[in-house]
Formats: sequence, structure tokens, C-alpha cells
Amino acid sequence: MIVTIVIGTIVAVCAVSSLIFYVFTHSRHVNSEKQQIIHSFKPSMGIVTKTFLQDSPFHFNDSNKKSNRSSCPTNSSEINELSHKKQHRSAGSINTSMTQPRSSTMLTGLFPLHRPRSANWRQGSIVDPKQMALIEFSLPSTNTSDKYRRRSIAICNSISEPKENPLITRDSTLPCLLSFSLTYLKSCQLKVQFHSIQSLPSNIHLQQLTIKIKLTPDGKEKSIQIKASIEHDTIFQGDYSVLFSNIPLEKLSERSLSMSIHGKDQNKKTVQLGHVGKLHLNQVNKLQIDNQINFMHEIEKTKPSSIELLLSLAKTDEQHMRIELQRIKGLKIDQKKLDSQCYLQILLLDRHRPLSIKQSKSYRLNSSNFTLGEQLDFNILTYNSNNLDRLMLMLNLYSNCNTTNEYKCIARVKLASSLFCSGNGIIHWQQFQARGSFSMWHTLDKERH
Repeated sequence: MIVTIVIGTIVAVCAVSSLIFYVFTHSRHVNSEKQQIIHSFKPSMGIVTKTFLQDSPFHFNDSNKKSNRSSCPTNSSEINELSHKKQHRSAGSINTSMTQPRSSTMLTGLFPLHRPRSANWRQGSIVDPKQMALIEFSLPSTNTSDKYRRRSIAICNSISEPKENPLITRDSTLPCLLSFSLTYLKSCQLKVQFHSIQSLPSNIHLQQLTIKIKLTPDGKEKSIQIKASIEHDTIFQGDYSVLFSNIPLEKLSERSLSMSIHGKDQNKKTVQLGHVGKLHLNQVNKLQIDNQINFMHEIEKTKPSSIELLLSLAKTDEQHMRIELQRIKGLKIDQKKLDSQCYLQILLLDRHRPLSIKQSKSYRLNSSNFTLGEQLDFNILTYNSNNLDRLMLMLNLYSNCNTTNEYKCIARVKLASSLFCSGNGIIHWQQFQARGSFSMWHTLDKERH
């Protein structure tokens, strides 16, 4: 009896266990089929968007929410699938573990949280000025000038220059200039003070400069020595001046000054630089008591020639001046070169610096004098005393009557105020300023060899 009861109990337990196992396996099989059915449908845009909104840590604005509402599915089957999917997520089913990493992966791909930094990545275009101040800045040294070049400069070592017309070639460098001043003192003394020398030829290096000043008709002559290294442009350090005494103010206009300049080089060899033309004090305006007047004259090596030029200056309007070349005489004629030619070059200068250059026609040198009859206009901007006092006209006579048949300057004349030139050109310039039109004969100077 007892054995029968034990066997029956065992059979019952086995039957119950089999029933429980069958129910468990059957329910798991049903869940797997449902999972396959859920993922068999092609997700629509609304499903993906709604999943992003639920899974993403970002918060979207109202406009995005409205667009998401408009893109939500209207199909009832898709709505059922979404509700079923929510139930599985709340129950902790397999659907939750599969959907969450999938949505976060897609979200990371579409919305990158961190920008990848490359080698050339910059945080922004705004630069901290304090950090910029710590950056060292230096230029390349002079010995590496061949390695550093500006892109805007083209360098070429072999340029074939075209042959220029000798009629229009000129030297654009400034002449050698001497800067000095005149002051008439209350003690009836005339003070001549020297300030600087400019544009000294580059091949001349002086250790001493000597300037001789002669006052006529008194016949007084004084000299001053400047012991210093004098090169291209040199400003004299110190008071280098001379005094001429016993000159009454009413007799001052009867005097004139002339200067000669020479120096000694490093080998103590005398170098003759030239002279400053005779400066008549009656041509100097505003030479009054204790009024310093500054001059800048060319140091030149010239002497009067036999060539004379009849020249006229006239005011045409408020900005233009007309130069009329009327006649020329005193030319030397070479009977062996009657086909030689000459022309005049006219320069308008501002304190010895060229402003405008014009050229006359060419004339045959078959006569010592002939009529020119040519007019040239120059723009001088304005007619006032300050402007005209700083301007200068220089006329150069060029001729090819030489052994090389090249055009060379054989004579010249300058017209300006006494501040920048000397000679009869001052008289012509002053009369032109006073009258507005004036004609005058001028003796041209030639270079002294």
C-alpha cells in the first residue's frame, strides 16, 4: 500500500513538472515570434523621430515638436506596434536591450557630440591679444637677405634694356648743395652761417672741408674749416659761421658775396668741389636786422660761355606759366659737322627737385644764331610769393656736335629767387613776379674742366 502511494506521488510530480516546462517553453516561443513580427515592419519616419525624442538626452524646441507631430504615423497597425513596443520596454524584455543601443548609435551618427580635432583645427577666429603679445617677432638678419624676398618684387639679373633716346635721357640725382644763412646783426655785422652739405658725390669722402667767403667791393675774404668726416649728406655739428663787420644797413645793398669750396680726402689730397655764384644782397628780400634768411645753392663748376638766349616768361592764367624761346646766338659752328643738331631742355624744379621736364624741337647747327619761336606751358599750381620763391626754371642746351655724336649738355641757365640760384636769372624771376610778363637776354654757363 505504501509503495503504491509513493509511486503515485512521483508520477504526479513528473506530470506537473512536464506541464510547467511545456507552458514556459510555449510562452517563450510566442514572445520570439512577436519580436520577429515587430521588426519585420519597415519603420517609418515618425517611428524613428519619436524614438529619438524619447531616447535622446537633448531637448528640442517647439518647432521640432510640431514637425514631429506632423510626421507621426496615422496607420492603426503602426500605432499598435508602437504601443506594443512600449509595453516590452517597460517589462524589461529583449526589445528594450536591442532598441536602446540602436537608437543611441544612430543619434550619435546624426548629431555628433564632439567635433574631431585635426592638426589644423582652431577653436575660433578671435585671438587673445595677451597671448599674441607673448609671441616673439623678429626680422631675418641682413646676411640672409638672399633667402627672404618679398613676393611683390621681381628679381632678374639679366635684363636687356632698350636703347633710350639720347634726347630725353637725364640724370635724376640731385646736385651737390650747400645750405647756409645770412643774418644782419644790430652791431652792423653780417653773419654767414653754414648748416649742411647734401648730395656729395659718393666717391668723395672728406676729412676736412674749407669754405672761403669773399665780400665785394670791400675785398674782405674769410674762410672757415670744418674738420669732420663728410660724406654724401652731412649736417654740420656746431656753430660754423663768419662775421663781416662795419657794414652800415644803408650800404648793405651794395655788397655781394661769393664762395669757393674745397676739401681734403683721407689721403690729405685737395679736392676742388666748386663754387657758389655771386649773390647780390640787393636781390635778397627781407634782409633786415636779426632776420635769418636760409639759402640752398648748388656747388657748381661753371664759367660764362659765349652763348646767349633771349627768353620770355609770361603768366597765362592763375595756374600756368608760359615760356617763350625767342632767339639764340653765339653758337660755335663746326664746318665739318653741319648736320649737327641742338635742342633745349626746360626743367621746372621745386627746391632743386624736378617737377616737370619739357623739350624743344631740334635745330640744325648751321648758323651761330637763329630764331627759335617756340612756346611751352608749365603748371605751377598757384601764383603767390611763397610758391614762386621755391620754384626754379633751368634750361639746358644739348648738342651732338662732338666726336661721339652723342647729345651732351654744353651750357645752361637758371631762373629762380636768390634763395636757390645766383646771377641774372634772379633779376628775370623778380621782374616776372612783379609784372607778370618779362623778356630778357641770358648768358649761358658752361662746365669748367
